[in-house]
Amino acid sequence: MTALADLPALLTRLRDTRRALDQAVGEARTVATTGRRLTGEIQELTGQVTLHEQAATLLTTIGEERQTATQTKIETLVTQGLRTIFGAELSFHLVPGIRAKTPVIDFVVRSTLDEQTVDTDVMEARGGGLAATVGFLLRVVILLLSGPRMETILFLDETFAHVSAEYETRLAEFCRELVDKTGIQIVMVTHSSAFNDAADRRYRFTLTDGVTQVSEL
Repeated sequence: MTALADLPALLTRLRDTRRALDQAVGEARTVATTGRRLTGEIQELTGQVTLHEQAATLLTTIGEERQTATQTKIETLVTQGLRTIFGAELSFHLVPGIRAKTPVIDFVVRSTLDEQTVDTDVMEARGGGLAATVGFLLRVVILLLSGPRMETILFLDETFAHVSAEYETRLAEFCRELVDKTGIQIVMVTHSSAFNDAADRRYRFTLTDGVTQVSEL
């Protein structure tokens, strides 16, 4: 009789324990998801920093007489890309300076707001995927200035994932124009269909029962 009398209390404790366990599992999954997102953001930022360092190194390794001309080429190409894609009076600038007695080059995007000129560090200019777009343009510049090559291929893996949908069509058109004018080949992985019409060849990758299927569109 005592065991039967204790059964409702036992079931209540089991339900409470199950709810606590489910809550703990949910919290653990949330932490894991947040951790993956933060890891992705850290990798993206690390990639941007590395890219900026490569561009700065490129400038410092060429002769002084060519630095001004090369800087102008970089600023012109990136500015043209930003204005074409975002349709705004934006400009890109390499700003030399000194920090801790060490020469540095800052990457800034210049815009005009309420008749005031505002310089924003590229790493902080994240609206509409602007930082990702500048990173892409800098990669192009590095490829073009690194010397002649038989074939130049740029691989982009979801590079434009943070670019707002409203800019994707102009971005695709700019990529098409860039390929035609420079001869660079772009191999792009993307979930967006906005780039379909600009591509020479398109493939769809699907996962079925653990097997990746590839089909040409």
